[in-house]
Amino acid sequence: MSARLVVSAQQWEDLTFLHWPVEPGLVQRWLPPGLVVQTVGGATWVGVVPFLMADVRVPPLPALGGWSRFAELNVRVYVRDRAGTEGVWFGGLWATRRAFVAAARAAGVPYHPAAGVVEADGPDVVRYRFRATGRRGPFRVAHEHPALTGGRLTAVVRAHEEVDATSGLASWLTARWSGYGFRAGRPWRFPVAHEPWTLRRGTLDVLETDLPERLGLPGGEPPLVHVAAPVAARFAVPRPVPPTAPGR
Repeated sequence: MSARLVVSAQQWEDLTFLHWPVEPGLVQRWLPPGLVVQTVGGATWVGVVPFLMADVRVPPLPALGGWSRFAELNVRVYVRDRAGTEGVWFGGLWATRRAFVAAARAAGVPYHPAAGVVEADGPDVVRYRFRATGRRGPFRVAHEHPALTGGRLTAVVRAHEEVDATSGLASWLTARWSGYGFRAGRPWRFPVAHEPWTLRRGTLDVLETDLPERLGLPGGEPPLVHVAAPVAARFAVPRPVPPTAPGR
């Protein structure tokens, strides 16, 4: 990704992936036109991802102290666009920095304001607390999931041994280099670059959340938990998704 194309830079810290398997048809109903749910082994997965955003900035400007550090929680599913590019569609995102929420919603990404705290407890334990405020924030965003204006999550995650993040299901779930928003009647792709993930197997000491229930999922503890080492992420200029694949 060329440095001149970077429109946002940020560090993702104390990040956990919580994943539940789900019937693909349920997820497809959440998606806007132009995106198709992806499957592996006949199922797809819904990810709930809490973490700490740090050093958020617009290059070449520097990060602005405490303003550039805040908690985020998102719900994500795995999709392919009409051009064949794989990526992530966010059913809902929450952040504790209202100005960031407003800027993201203006770009067609369904952020909501929230209260939240992310706290590392030594090298192996992270504590999360999130509560959505129930407000959508400024700017209307098309195809927002109606149940995800609200939501709550309390979790204590414990990291264990490192796992292979370069192949298999762990790679399929996490090695995604595009996110999607929807505006002007079509999906837009947000290219993202960062270092390869370093993942550790995680277990849950505590999990209290209503997000699976809001999504119509069975609930219970997720069968897959991964704790990630920090990465520095860079977003390029978003591009509208072509109406059809090249050559069609």
